[in-house]
Amino acid sequence: MKHRENMATGKPSDQRKAALSTVLKGVAVLAVVAGASYVMEHWGGGYMTRVSAFVAEQGRMAGGVFICLNILATMLFVPQVLFTVAAGALFGWKLGTIVASFGMTLGATGAFLAARYGVRDYIRTRFEHHAIFMRMRRLSVSHPLHVIAVSRLIPVLPFPLASYLLGVTEVRSLPYVLLTWLCMLPETLFLASGGHLLHSGITGRASMEAAVVLGVAGCALAVAVHRMKRKIVEDEARDREKAG
Repeated sequence: MKHRENMATGKPSDQRKAALSTVLKGVAVLAVVAGASYVMEHWGGGYMTRVSAFVAEQGRMAGGVFICLNILATMLFVPQVLFTVAAGALFGWKLGTIVASFGMTLGATGAFLAARYGVRDYIRTRFEHHAIFMRMRRLSVSHPLHVIAVSRLIPVLPFPLASYLLGVTEVRSLPYVLLTWLCMLPETLFLASGGHLLHSGITGRASMEAAVVLGVAGCALAVAVHRMKRKIVEDEARDREKAG
């Protein structure tokens, strides 16, 4: 919760740094994936090309299987970012964004419902004294939509863990699902288009369209993070005024 607590300063420079940090983390992930993909393609007997061809041969089934695996992976704490990049590489930035978005949202919903109706007591006991969780619970009473948005736009906690923790707060199910999908959309588009661009470049079919989308999505992600942090600062200042 360090990032959120620091937001109380309201400094524009802090907000810009957080927005830039979010984008740079995405770029770092893409760089690592690019290196691994390059090795598999050029020293692994065209592995990436063969995987793409196999996925294409499966037709609609491939997308369904990918979504199911993404749901399961999210609920088992596998980083969602890996699946989003893979979706762009395997299905292209358009279909990849759709597939990754569905899988990620459904996986997060599964984690939320499991926490709310299954392992609620265990999570409360396990994280009872966790500073971030305590703050999430407090804010979920006064600003439930902000808690959801922040957990998706600003990576203070791993995405799967945040999904479980939100299940034992005062956040309601429908806003949770809708905001999870909407707030993660810029990052999903950014990573999926990045995955597509990397794959097309490595396999010798560079995509200018994916490069443009990558840039636009990166800017949208930075703006979304910046605006969310500024909104939280304003609301916290307003709450302090009321309390005083």
